[in-house]
Amino acid sequence: SRQGKKRLLYCPLFAWSAVTAGKFIAVFLQQLSPQFSDNNVGMTLSGQYAITSFLAGWGGSLADATERKCENWGCGRLKVTSLGVLLGTLSFLGHDLPQYINFRHLQEMINFPGDIQMCWHIMMRCITAVSLAIVAPSLDGLALAHLNCIEGSSQSEFGIERMYGAVFWGAGSLAAGIGIDHYGFGFLYVLVVVTALASYASMVVYLVSIQQDSTNKFSKKNFLKPESNDPATISCQSINSPESGGSDDTRQKLEAKSDVPAFDLFLLICNEGYGKAIIFFVFTLATGISVVDNLAFIYFDFLGSSNTMNGCTVVFTVLFELPLFYLAPFLLKHHGPGRLLLYAGGAYVVRVLGYTIVPEGHMGIILMLETLHGISYANLKTGSVEFVSLIVPKGSEATGQGILIFVNYLGVVVGLAFGGWLQEISGPRVMYACMGLIAFFGIAVLLLAETCCAKGNSSEKIRSENNIRQIGEYEHLCGNKVDRYG
Repeated sequence: SRQGKKRLLYCPLFAWSAVTAGKFIAVFLQQLSPQFSDNNVGMTLSGQYAITSFLAGWGGSLADATERKCENWGCGRLKVTSLGVLLGTLSFLGHDLPQYINFRHLQEMINFPGDIQMCWHIMMRCITAVSLAIVAPSLDGLALAHLNCIEGSSQSEFGIERMYGAVFWGAGSLAAGIGIDHYGFGFLYVLVVVTALASYASMVVYLVSIQQDSTNKFSKKNFLKPESNDPATISCQSINSPESGGSDDTRQKLEAKSDVPAFDLFLLICNEGYGKAIIFFVFTLATGISVVDNLAFIYFDFLGSSNTMNGCTVVFTVLFELPLFYLAPFLLKHHGPGRLLLYAGGAYVVRVLGYTIVPEGHMGIILMLETLHGISYANLKTGSVEFVSLIVPKGSEATGQGILIFVNYLGVVVGLAFGGWLQEISGPRVMYACMGLIAFFGIAVLLLAETCCAKGNSSEKIRSENNIRQIGEYEHLCGNKVDRYG
């Protein structure tokens, strides 16, 4: 079915992401060079996510702009995605280059004061960061735009699509762990090539299926065509309002507005106190999740884990992600994005506080705690993506997700820089306790906003309020009135 084709994209691309930017990267770097202490690993990954954070908005805008220029629906965003996959694959393979170059001799020739080999690996992570800034918003933006085109579907079903990515993130991590135990870390170089080729194959299948679609739902004529009172299409609806007259001047202004700069979209998201509270919460929870996503395997090694067991912990995180992603439309309807985010924060705090009391050699307890990560991540992803998608205009889906990635990764940068330093001087137990406190502070702020701002439980209510507010903004832009009810 057409519904299933976009799910095909998530499968190999998330397996590829599990290799290039998954939980094994920290121990992988330490294996590459003895200079990678816990603090150096934290700072390296912090720099990686800083680059991704600041370029994600650009990556989303690039995907949306390229999409507008392409004749075929989806082709533009997939072109940008394929470029990101190529860049990330080559940079990961670049980690193997020092085996064939005498870096010590090169360092003496150029009189380089630091460890040039470690600098090389840091540079490869920086290039990987650029690829992530391109791939992540492009893929999520494509999925949201696809859902918008399917009759009977909505962007609240994004979690169901994302569920397939979670499955292959776990599968890719487990395959990586088993392969490392049997063949060493060189196995990752083979795995990244295989998953990259599978990703390109899935893109070709997707494009062919879209071009063969007979419903005309994926025609570029519908790219900015409104089909409902969705707030994301208000700018287009005003073209057809009785009072606007459909003038060319008004149409040009609205079409120009559809290409909204990322900074303007960010201001729109943070326009009200509730939006500011959600953005702040996403930042604080991302700060905490960064250390369990990137430094946990170093702690697990301390507890006596193997690489295969490390891979199994990722599978356990996915076990709880799957049902929550599948139930995303139901959960959003009855709880709303704000409360889902609160559930995510609560599960994270319980998890990291559990980390602080696990004795050495008891990885079974860790496996039980890892199930809470599924609750944290699935609710964070579902709630934040839904809230942003309710606000950004149609045609700017990738840009909106790029902004969300910017906020997330900005938290990751702070978390890894602070967490890596604190882990080295005070140990992992103290570090995880501090991260729990940071996340709890974010929970308190969002809970206060949920209570005082009275946004309500459902996405429908948020959508309705944004609908009225955005109509007013576009009326001001065009100088024309819009029929708010019909």
